[in-house]
Amino acid sequence: FVVAGALPVPDVRPLGLGGVVTLRPLPGWEVARREDVALPSPSGGVIRGSFTQLTRGSGALDVLTLPGFGGASDELAGRYADEVLSFQLERLSVSDALDPVTLRSGLEGVRFGYIGTEPESGGAIEGSVTAAVAATGNAVVFDGWASEGQLELIEDELTAMIHTAEVS
Repeated sequence: FVVAGALPVPDVRPLGLGGVVTLRPLPGWEVARREDVALPSPSGGVIRGSFTQLTRGSGALDVLTLPGFGGASDELAGRYADEVLSFQLERLSVSDALDPVTLRSGLEGVRFGYIGTEPESGGAIEGSVTAAVAATGNAVVFDGWASEGQLELIEDELTAMIHTAEVS
């Protein structure tokens, strides 16, 4: 019998997102959507940024970049829950605690989990949000999500992509 060596992992090109984040999608993850976004700012103005969604199977990684956000990671996480998730999902339940995370680059952020239902289908969605703000004031939110019970199947891949992301 011949034993084959380990198959090489394809070299994946870094993906620039919104001029703020460089992400290295793992094999099988594809860009499904990109668009410019505008969110209300605390001062009553508008914060402009970009949204990118990567998908693989029933899972997704939404990446929101906000150049010049300038706030703290916990503030960013709270605003994402209040101004994005609460409008996208019904019966939203967000974890009480913000867990500290550190990306490979040393950038510190926070993470929280959530569950809610899609308004159209009524299907349950569970996710994990990581929010970080660089010293430059540039901010990023990583929202990894899947149908209830499916998140654990992609959790390691989401963590790997988020952990190795570079935020400028």
